[in-house]
Amino acid sequence: MLQISLGLVELQASIVGLVTGVLYTAVNAPIPAPNVLGGIFAIIGTFIGLVAVAAMRHQLTFVF
Repeated sequence: MLQISLGLVELQASIVGLVTGVLYTAVNAPIPAPNVLGGIFAIIGTFIGLVAVAAMRHQLTFVF
């Protein structure tokens, strides 16, 4: 069963990612993530594929 939730943990992770990106850019360090749009889309596509297969198997639930 794949459970997708949007809550405090996801908000905190977004804030940490934003702060990390700002700090790494401020000191001109390479970010610990793909720094090209293609890499970002690959990660998003992987997640969408996971969700699509779970939905087809009726194993997907959303929690808010």
